[in-house]
Amino acid sequence: MNVRALRWIAAVAAAVGAYAIASASHASAADDARRLISAHGQTIEAFVFGAGPETLIMAAGNGRPASQLMDLAKAISTSTGIRTVVYNYRGIGASRGSLDDLTLVGYGNDVWAIADALGVQKVHLAGKTYGNRVMRAASQTRPDRVATIILVGAGGEVQPSAETVALYKRYTDPTVPKSEWLSLQAKLMYAPGNEHLAAKDADEGQFPAIAAAQVKASEATPKEAWSMGGTAPMLAITCVLDRVAVPANAYKIAETRPNTWLAGLPACGHNMINEQPEELRRLIVEFIQARSRDAK
Repeated sequence: MNVRALRWIAAVAAAVGAYAIASASHASAADDARRLISAHGQTIEAFVFGAGPETLIMAAGNGRPASQLMDLAKAISTSTGIRTVVYNYRGIGASRGSLDDLTLVGYGNDVWAIADALGVQKVHLAGKTYGNRVMRAASQTRPDRVATIILVGAGGEVQPSAETVALYKRYTDPTVPKSEWLSLQAKLMYAPGNEHLAAKDADEGQFPAIAAAQVKASEATPKEAWSMGGTAPMLAITCVLDRVAVPANAYKIAETRPNTWLAGLPACGHNMINEQPEELRRLIVEFIQARSRDAK
């Protein structure tokens, strides 16, 4: 196995740290942290939390807004001093830019526009589900600028079941009614017993047209342009009940990619950010801190 270190978590510890993710108002946090970045003919709406020597930029899931990551970003920055950035994809919030002929590399270039605007040369990258494809493309394009890369719900290596593929195609259909979208969100994104958490996603807004455009961008990108995610230390996090990015994806990445760690979380599905928020925060923070110490 070509893995520098392999870590499989079979159960969540009873006590995972003193810091809980606060349910602070997205509006007040966003108002204070919001920045509009102009780059290569478009506008990127970003939200910057905290300060410190390390900068982490996070990308949300397929067709999902920055608010999906807001609580996590605030918790990471508050508890560790890591400056943490989330942003809206093109077509969501105040972010504007063409979706025509877009690829994962184009989405990755948006990440570097944010880093440039913040005046930071080297960053940590984290992507939630679809966002991990964006970050892998960004890292592969500019490996010299990546300190670590973290995949939250890694995919792209092993296909889900035919039933899940059909449901996901419907999920990204721009004509789907909101009530059906919510039902699909609950079924696809959450482990049994956690379906009620889909209501939080609905409150953040639904963007199936953006999700469909992002799927096309992924399909238009050669796999070799993004899948390895550059050369920086990588943490691949998976949930053992994920039916979309099945756990075999993360395991395969860890098997084949050097300098890669693997973590598996129980009792959650595709949207671990709502199902295991504190454990996810802990894994991200500990990985960044450990690799930052190694680099010194």
